[in-house]
Amino acid sequence: MLFAQAALVNKAPAYYLEQGTFSMTSIKVSIMNQPVREALPTPAGWLVAPTKDFCLFFIRDPKSVMVAPSVLTQLWYSTKEGIPTKLKNTRRLDYESAHETWNELLSHKWQLIEHQINDAVA
Repeated sequence: MLFAQAALVNKAPAYYLEQGTFSMTSIKVSIMNQPVREALPTPAGWLVAPTKDFCLFFIRDPKSVMVAPSVLTQLWYSTKEGIPTKLKNTRRLDYESAHETWNELLSHKWQLIEHQINDAVA
């Protein structure tokens, strides 16, 4: 017995092909209520050292999964005005490590910069 089935939401028609005959029946499809998944909030933005000699850029990794996001960090050398000039290194951190680093730097008086620092570098 060969059959082809078309499933739509709630009452979906199913088409069966049995020995050259065609018949239509109605089936009921149950829909599971699943919570809407949202990405976990990750640290993102520029932190500038109190001495203004380094900047640390936190970027949510767009390739990481929603359930376990990872964060890329870029450590930059900067001018006395806190403007990044040269990339020193890049690292990938897991979600917990990124939050821990972010909160530790803020507690050590690193400043969060809310605007784009240097268009020429970015």
